[in-house]
Amino acid sequence: MPPAVGLVIVLLLAGTLVGWITGLSGLAALDPVSIGEGQLWRLVSWAFVQPRGDVLGLLFGGMLIWWTGSQLAYAWGEARFLGRFFGFAFAGSVVATAVAIVWPPARAAHLGVWPVANALLFSWAMIYPDQQVNIWGVLPVTGRTLGLMVVVGTLLYGLATGGIPGVGLFVPHLAALGLAWIFARGRLPTRRWRLQARDWWAEREFKRKSKHLKVVHKNGKDEPPRWMN
Repeated sequence: MPPAVGLVIVLLLAGTLVGWITGLSGLAALDPVSIGEGQLWRLVSWAFVQPRGDVLGLLFGGMLIWWTGSQLAYAWGEARFLGRFFGFAFAGSVVATAVAIVWPPARAAHLGVWPVANALLFSWAMIYPDQQVNIWGVLPVTGRTLGLMVVVGTLLYGLATGGIPGVGLFVPHLAALGLAWIFARGRLPTRRWRLQARDWWAEREFKRKSKHLKVVHKNGKDEPPRWMN
């Protein structure tokens, strides 16, 4: 297991157990109203705490992170894996908070790693579209089909929960999946932005350091060279 994946699993296990023992799991939940009031730790903390008593969610969520994370950390690199894990959680929080302003169903609090775990699974499917996996050991599907099942299943589960308003409960899931699709398609030119930022900073530093220099103008008379080599 790559250390970055192990770190995420340890944080998930520790956060969940602390929340269950202390009864303070609710303080980590993705709550758009509380985030709007300045409780910014909720932007990512919810992904590391499963709801109280959700032993199966903790078990299968951890297994999914281990399975997909081991391959994604190899494909992306461990630093990028960690960055994208936190990025999926952050995107789910920001989008849910923004949508909650205009759509009340999105104001429901959320707790648990599954939006991020689904985004990791979808990312894996986008990277390995032709690789075959067996769901529950009996249903063979390709990565492409699995990715489609994740997206459609999320929408259907939301509709089954409460119709169109029920989809609002899954805004964090859909936001994380959307960011995973952007990363997989390369629609987010982060490298180009880094290069532009570096060039801007270098130009700024050059201008700052050259303020003491003065331009010397010619007086109209060019002095002939005194020495010939």
